[in-house]
Amino acid sequence: MAFKFALSKFKTQTIIPKAEILQKPSIYIQHYTITTTNNTNLSSQQQEGKLTWNEYFTLRRKRRLTERFVTIPATLGGFGISFAYFASKEFDPSLIWGYDPLVVYGFGTILCGFSGLMIGPIIGSSIWKLTHRKEDKLMEKRDRDFYAHIVKNRADPLLHSLRNPAPDFYGEKIKSVSDYRKWLRKQRDIVKKGTFHLGEEN
Repeated sequence: MAFKFALSKFKTQTIIPKAEILQKPSIYIQHYTITTTNNTNLSSQQQEGKLTWNEYFTLRRKRRLTERFVTIPATLGGFGISFAYFASKEFDPSLIWGYDPLVVYGFGTILCGFSGLMIGPIIGSSIWKLTHRKEDKLMEKRDRDFYAHIVKNRADPLLHSLRNPAPDFYGEKIKSVSDYRKWLRKQRDIVKKGTFHLGEEN
């Protein structure tokens, strides 16, 4: 009896540790596999480089600010350079193209300032692209997507009128996702009002 009791005790002591040894590594291996898969998914999403709409509108606003900041000195520079040129030039009272010289000089100064106003955004956009090369590639794709959404969801131009004007036809005033939703509601209102007025005319 003592021998059987010792043998049974020995078996219980040897079987239980084996079960624990077999179970624990399987749990650890399974946990390690899940963790590795999650990390792989995260890295693949980062490599795709997709911008959320909130990030897109934030970068879009920064790009516009850069364009405006460059436009101001470009416009003032156009005025200043042209004014300095015409001021240093010897005044000739003879007519230029049949007009008084002061009129021509003034028109030239305004034209140079307007040229700076038009060129400023182009220079600002180029500066932004050079300083945000990685974001610029993502922005180009989102710009196309955003424009496609605008074209698809804006109201028919035939429905616009003085009583029912088009609010932001190109979506230039949209600065966030909430602004886009408001824009969608306004477009739907235009469709409803325009359809109603067309029904009255018929």
